Amino acid sequence: MRGAGPTRSCSMNPQKSTMRFALLLGSCVMMLASSTGCTTGAKLRGQAKEIQAINESIYPRAYNCAPEEIAIAQAQVEFGLYELSRGDFTRADRHLKLAEENSRKADKLSDYEECLPEDLALDIDVAETIDVVEAPVDFTTDADGDGIPDARDRCAFQAEDYDGFEDEDGCPDNDNDQDGVADLNDLCPDIAGDVDGFSGQQGCPMLDLDGDGILNINDQCPTQPVEFIGFQDETGCPVEDVDNDGIPNILDECPFEPGPIENAGCPVDEPEEPKLAEVEGDQIRLNQRVYFATAKADILPQSYPLLNQVAQILRDNPNITIRVEGHTDSRGRASYNMQLSQDRAASVRTFLIERGIDAMRMEAVGFGLTRPIDDNSTEEGRANNRRVEIHITSR
Repeated sequence: MRGAGPTRSCSMNPQKSTMRFALLLGSCVMMLASSTGCTTGAKLRGQAKEIQAINESIYPRAYNCAPEEIAIAQAQVEFGLYELSRGDFTRADRHLKLAEENSRKADKLSDYEECLPEDLALDIDVAETIDVVEAPVDFTTDADGDGIPDARDRCAFQAEDYDGFEDEDGCPDNDNDQDGVADLNDLCPDIAGDVDGFSGQQGCPMLDLDGDGILNINDQCPTQPVEFIGFQDETGCPVEDVDNDGIPNILDECPFEPGPIENAGCPVDEPEEPKLAEVEGDQIRLNQRVYFATAKADILPQSYPLLNQVAQILRDNPNITIRVEGHTDSRGRASYNMQLSQDRAASVRTFLIERGIDAMRMEAVGFGLTRPIDDNSTEEGRANNRRVEIHITSR
């Protein structure tokens, strides 16, 4: 469309057009500042009105020589006003900047006589030269005393607050983060109170809504408080069964230890291992008999747990030394019984050595039938006399 336009002569001065555009925009700003408040929305609406006024003034010639630019400028103004009605100042500002940019382009591209409609062009005497004196821009006047000249001050009668937010426009910014809480009462004036989608108090965001120690931005369950869920994983979400025993935490009396439902989710206590041997006075008392193969010194496996406990007692009491005694009943020759009792005592000592007990801490002595503790005339008495005793010799 632009390529099909007429060959342009320089009968109108583009530089003057640009200056005229700036003067028109500046005058509109001055009028706006003196008649409206300077909240962000008001400033943007004022800009929209300024651009609309400029578009209307250049439309007759821009239609012929810059139809695309003037159309974009008009459309972007409408978009900006729509976003303002929705309260989205950021998007409105973006549209208005595009509108202003295209309005300037349309003005520059159409600043030629041949761009005017025929009815306006006939009224212009091209032979006549008109001297135009541009009015100087006053950069000294500062009505509100904020250090920004009125020519550049969007709020010429309201002083800039210099709070570090848009301090160059000359307007005070009462709500920098636009969260609806005035900066005067906003503990976080530069961070919107609902920046993460959850509104806090006094203009600050509530960074950890459920108070579980995981920030909302990383919390996959940001609205479930610790008191409600009881336990949570590293994502901030509830763990319904911490110990994975199939019983929910709320019903589990031992939520960190797995256990059957019959025991309310708690582990079943294993019965304590019976004490087969224990220190008692000057002996290590044996609560079971040490069993040997008949007429031999070979220890039977059923006595291993008993002697293992004896070994543990000696490990737990490293200063103890002992005497392992072997005894028999009265049946058989005395010499035979003496040797058998010695061999059996030695077998117990060897067993303990194999379990890591120092051999120097133990001696083995056989007493044969010389020290009965019961009546050898009965079977029960003889069984009691066939025994092993362990005496503590030093501590």
